[in-house]
Amino acid sequence: MAVFQLLFPNAQLSRTDLTRKLGLSRMAVGEVAVEMQEHRIVREVGSLQPAGRGKPSPVIAIDTAYWRVISVDLSQEYVITGSLVDLCGRIVERAEMPQPRGKKALAVKDVVAFCRRLVGLAGSQDDPSEDSHAILGIGITMPGIIDPKGIVVRSVALGWTNVELKKQVEDALGIPTMLSNVTNAALIAERFLGESSENSMLISLRRGVGSSLCLNDQIVRGYTFTTGEIGHIIVDPQGPRCTCGKTGCLEALLAPSRIRQMIDDAPEKRTQILAQAGQVLGRVLSVSIGLLDVHDICVYGPADIVGEAFLGSMREEVHAIIHSEYRQVPELRRCEQGEDLAMRGQAVTVIRQFVPQIRQNIAG
Repeated sequence: MAVFQLLFPNAQLSRTDLTRKLGLSRMAVGEVAVEMQEHRIVREVGSLQPAGRGKPSPVIAIDTAYWRVISVDLSQEYVITGSLVDLCGRIVERAEMPQPRGKKALAVKDVVAFCRRLVGLAGSQDDPSEDSHAILGIGITMPGIIDPKGIVVRSVALGWTNVELKKQVEDALGIPTMLSNVTNAALIAERFLGESSENSMLISLRRGVGSSLCLNDQIVRGYTFTTGEIGHIIVDPQGPRCTCGKTGCLEALLAPSRIRQMIDDAPEKRTQILAQAGQVLGRVLSVSIGLLDVHDICVYGPADIVGEAFLGSMREEVHAIIHSEYRQVPELRRCEQGEDLAMRGQAVTVIRQFVPQIRQNIAG
């Protein structure tokens, strides 16, 4: 896995470079590289002539031709989206399954059927055609509280409570499956495919308000798997009523739909409305930022809301509350990874979990 980590997502390194970085012998690195090539995890892309005399050193990169990850996003309203992703985390094929409006709960059988459809798009690893691929695993991301064992503890958006989704998908398709909260998946994408550091936070303003936390390169889930569930914390007891039944929740104040409605009602106050929203978020997060000492914060949301008026006000509020000569205010920026952020992040989670098991599975 160490070789793969050095190459992921887009690096090309010679065996000489790998020997130096890993502190292993040339023979050991050569044996590992050959085995990974046999399993179609890496491939040779050329050679590097060393300075002076000596044999050229093969240059290797991740092989994107054979293995595929199925990644499914259940976080969008009225549609299930999915994709086939290569070992570099790039989407190579997409699919969608519309869902009827007014439906109270998403049917698990629809998720299984959609995953089966994506398996069909990948082809069979027993098929000798060049268009056929082997499935490394399935990753499914969704809003809600997710037990790492593969149970959806609670997802209000999907209408699910204690749904053993991992087991049902694996029983139906025979492919190892992982589940993640959608905001955690988004932060994984930012960490490994974007600009986030090993100590970072992601704030999501989409259907609601959520967050994710990475400390020392580990996603923090918490004792009850609810780390980052900030949407229903009351921040203004006199504020608007929330869909959860409480009054003044952060989500009731900052949900994109509410902010857009406020702007539609008073378009001349657009900048002021966005600045006030950013100020509220900055104030709410400041204690957590001070407590956790994160290096950077990425805000994931629609471009018409998460712009400079919003971010500038948020940045000023955080600075005013936590800045001191002993503390550096974290970098704060808008996420630029696009709408497929969570889907790609969930694929990365599957890749990092299952690539080390390829050798074991083939040997077994």
